[in-house]
Amino acid sequence: MGPATLRLAELRSQNLPATRLLLEALDAALDAVEPGRPVRKSLGRKEGTVLVGGRALPVRRVSVLAFGKAAPAMAMGADEALGGLIRKGVVITDHATDVPPWAELIEAGHPIPDQGSVRGAHAAIALVESAEPDDLVLTLVSGGGSALLEAPIEGLSLADIQDLNDRLIRSGAPINIINQVRQAVSNVKGGRLASRCRGWMATLIISDAGPDPAVVASGPTIPTGDDGPRVGKLLDRFGIEGAAARQVRRLVRSHRGSVPSPVREGPALILADCFTAGRVAARHLAAAGLRATLRKDPLEGDSSRAAKTALASTARGETVVLVGETTVEVTGKGRGGRNQHAALVAGVEIAGTSHRFLAAGTDGIDGPTDAAGGCVDGGTVTDPGLARQHLAGFDSYPYLARAGALLRTGKTGTNVADLWIVDKSGEDPE
Repeated sequence: MGPATLRLAELRSQNLPATRLLLEALDAALDAVEPGRPVRKSLGRKEGTVLVGGRALPVRRVSVLAFGKAAPAMAMGADEALGGLIRKGVVITDHATDVPPWAELIEAGHPIPDQGSVRGAHAAIALVESAEPDDLVLTLVSGGGSALLEAPIEGLSLADIQDLNDRLIRSGAPINIINQVRQAVSNVKGGRLASRCRGWMATLIISDAGPDPAVVASGPTIPTGDDGPRVGKLLDRFGIEGAAARQVRRLVRSHRGSVPSPVREGPALILADCFTAGRVAARHLAAAGLRATLRKDPLEGDSSRAAKTALASTARGETVVLVGETTVEVTGKGRGGRNQHAALVAGVEIAGTSHRFLAAGTDGIDGPTDAAGGCVDGGTVTDPGLARQHLAGFDSYPYLARAGALLRTGKTGTNVADLWIVDKSGEDPE
């Protein structure tokens, strides 16, 4: 059993076999994006070179920098593939765990950066700057890395960055917009970390933010253009105010120029993303006899609206898997996350039917809670008025907890955004 199926007993369901099938599909998806496996497959050694995605790089030694929620597993995969070639490394993640013997583990804050995030950035800079021309810095990047790796530009403090991140997250801005702002106010993001490297640099990515390598973890190893002049407009667009935002507006008015590439630039490869997980979930459901498909368009925009659209666009008798990442513009002081919010919205919509809805963060964390999301059916919401009050206060967690609909997987060690399943299969599977 996987982490989702193991929690079946905690869920109240009109049909336990049907609910089990959804949880099994989620577990199959999580297994497909286990970070160590694609890293191992992407690396190798051949005749005095290191192979990265099939490309031979003429290097003598390897240093590894891994940051993000999947960093420990990715580092383990690199260790298994390259072994004694790796001389040292740094692993930056949000929890204590085992890492290879050559690695220094740094715990840092997520979703808001903390002092650990600053220590991680300083350690990353030192590692990159220590590379000789015939060394390879293998950078293993995964979702969550933006918060876990932080070095504010001159004129901003960590407290400023924390306030800015909190306001951005609560504003409902999509991740690509948030990361554009983060890049402009950081000394490591937007390729600035890679620009310090005299040796080879290659990047392997487990993506929670689509197919663009520059977006994942705000792209510390991917040189980008200068977004500074646009940042003020982005802050205005999403109503970001406060002293930190005013200081950012002042600082980014001065053009910083383009970011140079590393001297010896290796490949930057996305190894897995949300569609990797979605395809496996859909296949698992189809193999069980359901008319299951994966929606091609990614989840995005307001969580409540996306949940209603997903339900309305799924025909009776069908099961649809959706992947991506929605947003919630938080105006209340309740407890929850975007997936819990979507699950409670769906619970109101499908009340009294035989339909089911699952929404989960693949990292096992939804908002500042211990839940990955929610799993609801037609019997979850028996008091729609009270459910709507909780939704208005962005307080989905306690409602779902009382209803037996919270999905807790624990931290999964991976992160490829969110996975939703809308199940209108009609006659429940036995």
